Amino acid sequence: MANAALLVICGDRGRREGFVRALLDTGWENVLSASSLADAAGVMSKAPASCVIVDAELRDIPGLAAVAILQQFCPHAKIIFAAPQNTLELEKQVRALNVFYYYISSGWNTYSSPEELVAAVEEATGAPRPPRARPRPRILVVDDDHDYQATVRSVLEAAGYEVSSAYSEPEGLDVARREQPDVILLDIIMENTTDGFEFCQRARHDPRIKHIPILGVSAIEERFGLRSPPDEERSLFPVDGYLRKPVVAADLLSELKKFLPERRHGHDGPGEHGPETGFSALRAGG
Repeated sequence: MANAALLVICGDRGRREGFVRALLDTGWENVLSASSLADAAGVMSKAPASCVIVDAELRDIPGLAAVAILQQFCPHAKIIFAAPQNTLELEKQVRALNVFYYYISSGWNTYSSPEELVAAVEEATGAPRPPRARPRPRILVVDDDHDYQATVRSVLEAAGYEVSSAYSEPEGLDVARREQPDVILLDIIMENTTDGFEFCQRARHDPRIKHIPILGVSAIEERFGLRSPPDEERSLFPVDGYLRKPVVAADLLSELKKFLPERRHGHDGPGEHGPETGFSALRAGG
């Protein structure tokens, strides 16, 4: 069952992201997540999981109640129950549910790899296969300006990246789902003024691509006289980074490297220094 789908259900965002990151870093590729049992049901209807990590704290119902439902809903899945701390009463209740493994997640930082959890998942599903070779990280550029796309492509390819292009919000979402890029470079103003905002909202609610970092790049402040960049309004534009147009090549490459740690690619990664050409001529567009 190596590389079968894994599902993490946890209401606490920090722990949920920590679980997912630990599994991805260890080599599993198909790791899904949900904050509630209701969301998990929707995910599993499309991608049945061979192993489900259920946290004690979910958004809609207690984790203990969720386990019993999951055992009826997906009887073949191995269930690992996780809790931030243990009590004798909780342990008694968990043991009575006959879960595959009981994991206490306290005592480790969400940005580190919890070895005990990883070992339990490996026992449940088998060790992950070695990651598929990807010689160069892939960047998806979502921007309706063809000249800007051509310039960005030349800079990124010279710096060692693979580049995919999309020229609208719907096309960008389709390409992101299909190609699973390492980073999405996103314009805001395309066919409509709100296209970039809507792309972000849909991407962040899509379990297939919500884990992909998004770097916003736009001239919206200059065009509309905004006093602050749009990424300061996280509920409106939930990106991982933001640059104003016109963008200098060195600044773009430096920002991209923040989202591409070397350990993900098994090589030294693209260099920060590409062509000295900037994007200062590309003031048009959003």
